[in-house]
Amino acid sequence: MTLPFKVVAFDMDGTFLQDDKKYDYHRFNHVFHRLQDHGVQVVVASGNPAQILQQYFTEYTDQLTILAENGAQALERGRQVLASTLNRNKVHEAVAFLQQDLGIAPALSGSKQGYFPRNTSPEFMEHMGFYYPKHVIRDLLPLPADDIFQISMLVKDDAVPGIKTKLDTKFHGELDITPSGNDSIDITKPGINKGWGLTQLLQRWHLTADDLIAFGDGDNDLSMLQLAKYSYAMPNGN
Repeated sequence: MTLPFKVVAFDMDGTFLQDDKKYDYHRFNHVFHRLQDHGVQVVVASGNPAQILQQYFTEYTDQLTILAENGAQALERGRQVLASTLNRNKVHEAVAFLQQDLGIAPALSGSKQGYFPRNTSPEFMEHMGFYYPKHVIRDLLPLPADDIFQISMLVKDDAVPGIKTKLDTKFHGELDITPSGNDSIDITKPGINKGWGLTQLLQRWHLTADDLIAFGDGDNDLSMLQLAKYSYAMPNGN
């Protein structure tokens, strides 16, 4: 049987993972090897940092591709093949605005590790600490000597639209502001999203969007769902 697609990309939280942040390993193992038999590339496409995604797939990191940081970083079979980081001046400006004007303590996702502010709440630590097993707590300004992929913050769902509007008004398209589900908002480089990252990978593999099937549930999945010829939004999607 010939499959109509050559690349399958899926989001993690709210799509692939169960509510307890786990997945059916035996079922995935069966499907994964069936896809491999058909020569299909498997892409884990998430807003999360690569470090936590690799922990989910320790037995598969040398066989699949991880598209992390909402498309800003890609690891193909464990080797980085794509990295697009934020402008440092914009990171400084965004962190200052969040902390001083909005009273929000953000997390910085760096190429080396995550960075959390000193005044972080227990709720923030529990949530963000899960996604950044490797992190340090420090003053975010001046910025750490690291390349920053994205800025993330924990915001109650009912406050997300208002915070997004304030950030959009402040930065006028100089930064992309995207709700990513789980009461969080991500700030990324303009034009850098899962769709962009997948486009780079497709070009690398000499394939097109017609060869792609994608699954997602959140606003940060829209770009890849719109890109893929075959796309599926989860029933729990927003």
